[in-house]
Amino acid sequence: MRQELESQLGRIANWLHVSFKKNILNTFDRVLEDDEEVDDVLEGFYRGNRIAASGSGAPGILCITTKRVMFLLNGKSSTAAETIEFDDLLLVEAKKSNSSIKISLQHSAGTSVLTSTKPSTLTRTFLDHLKARVGDDLVLEDASIAAEEANRPRSDEERLANLNFLHNEARKIIRSVNQYKQFNNEPAFLQQMIDDLFYLTFACVGKDDPPDEGKLFIAMVFMYLRQRLIPDRELVLDVFRYDSLPLHHRREILAYWHIFYNEIQKMRSVTASSLKSLQYLHLYDRRQDSSHFDKMAAAFFTYAQCVIKADGTVNREGPQKLQQIRKLIYGDQEQVSASEEKKEARKTVRIAEQEQEETLEEVMESINGLIGMARVKQQIATFVNVIKVHSERERRGLPVTPFSKHAVFYGPPGTGKTTIARYLGRVYKCLGLLQKGHMVETDRAGLVAGYVGQTAIQVDEVVTEALDGVLFIDEAYSLSPRGAGKDFGQEAIDTLLKRMEDYRDRLVVIVAGYPDEMNDFIHSNPGLQSRFSRYFYFDHYTPEELLRIFDIFASNASFNLTAPARRELLAIMSLFYKKRDKGFGNGRFVRNLFEKTVEKQANRISSITPLTDQILCSITKYDIPTREDFHH
Repeated sequence: MRQELESQLGRIANWLHVSFKKNILNTFDRVLEDDEEVDDVLEGFYRGNRIAASGSGAPGILCITTKRVMFLLNGKSSTAAETIEFDDLLLVEAKKSNSSIKISLQHSAGTSVLTSTKPSTLTRTFLDHLKARVGDDLVLEDASIAAEEANRPRSDEERLANLNFLHNEARKIIRSVNQYKQFNNEPAFLQQMIDDLFYLTFACVGKDDPPDEGKLFIAMVFMYLRQRLIPDRELVLDVFRYDSLPLHHRREILAYWHIFYNEIQKMRSVTASSLKSLQYLHLYDRRQDSSHFDKMAAAFFTYAQCVIKADGTVNREGPQKLQQIRKLIYGDQEQVSASEEKKEARKTVRIAEQEQEETLEEVMESINGLIGMARVKQQIATFVNVIKVHSERERRGLPVTPFSKHAVFYGPPGTGKTTIARYLGRVYKCLGLLQKGHMVETDRAGLVAGYVGQTAIQVDEVVTEALDGVLFIDEAYSLSPRGAGKDFGQEAIDTLLKRMEDYRDRLVVIVAGYPDEMNDFIHSNPGLQSRFSRYFYFDHYTPEELLRIFDIFASNASFNLTAPARRELLAIMSLFYKKRDKGFGNGRFVRNLFEKTVEKQANRISSITPLTDQILCSITKYDIPTREDFHH
């Protein structure tokens, strides 16, 4: 625990300037909760409610943690810390005098004041971290603080802290990319991701000569990812052996810059409108209900910010360039149209069966861990009990009644129907009803051809792919549209019904769509009625459940929400939930909301420097889209 705390504090630039570190560490050991981390610290003289002193105040440090603000005395680890909960803060004002900066914290119990004589850059960083936790509207600072900071040269300690930050971020980028070495059994995927990083770097620096810090950061990332270009392999290993940058290797790293600069400039001839690896992950996530795109898009954007702000400054073009980078990373994914998805619908639609054997208890635990869907979870549990009793009666030679494994999923879009279909296949496999339990997803475009005789062939191909698993047909009612008259969709239905009979022990079919349309579809054909007797209804998620889904998106992309941001988010979700109609997107709505939030956060922090993990990962209430943002 102590080692983790020291490592965490070592990444905070302001910690370098703190006195009596040993006693402060002892106090942290005593007062921090198990899941509480320190965001930033600022040394100064403090006057508060419980800690009062003559003159300027008692010496110590003001701390921002993931849960609260607190003050710790220098040299007195046994003294209780004075704490202020974020929700109790009413206003924070920072004013500059000739030799110090005074930070006044107005809260429900009174006013506390920290007087700091440290450089204004330390105060600015501290205030940015506090804004990330409580919102910009509660933190007001004197314009002279920002003016002094803009013109002040960086100290050696600050430059060292910045280099260690860049080293730490380079390690994170490398770790994130390396997770995709064998992704989806695509041997060339890792190389595509590295090529995309080169292209992203060119988008950041163009033909310009970056500052040394930028060269160092870029070289650190690529010397590991493209080790074949570096003759000294031991250097590569030594650079990332420690938690901080080994300064004696700095010149050696920079010596390789020209190699990577040549690779970057080769991207001038590439006419790419998107990053192919991210586009692939985006389509993969849509089909497999995963979140790889969120993780890597966040990593790519963090990389771009580090490149552009590597020396701790942002030039006039910086914010605009970052907006263009954000659009390059996220823009194409937000504009994937339904027609493009249908065009790709017949590619890689199979969701592979589990490589490792899993028990029924493990699958049911995963199902019960999903957000919402209480009624569906209960229906699955009941069905499992029915199968168990049926199997036991069969084992004892007692009479059994036949049951249908096929199912109808009713419900609006974005409510987890595809996810449950995938889990149901795994349940069937654990119960011995299917050999593989994989899922093949399709729709009308995947079953119905445009010419006589081809539809039956197309249905046969899809069924063959789904044998020993689940065939999931989304918007199944489109196979028999109202008022369509003679349509090739009927041929698809007839062929499917025959194959369901031919392979009754090897195929499970799940049809899904809107309730009214699915009800008409099932009752339009006696064959469908007889084979589909198990119905699952998926209701809209509540605003609280939508917020939990957002939390998953945010966590996957390493974002943290402030308390005001959560309140703002719940308010906008409640507004749209109250006005929901048949097409309310539920999970898809949350996805759209998350992407707009990331966009607003990127615009807000584009001009902030120096970078810190807290700034990169914090979502404040000003990042939450308003109702008007959805009409643009």
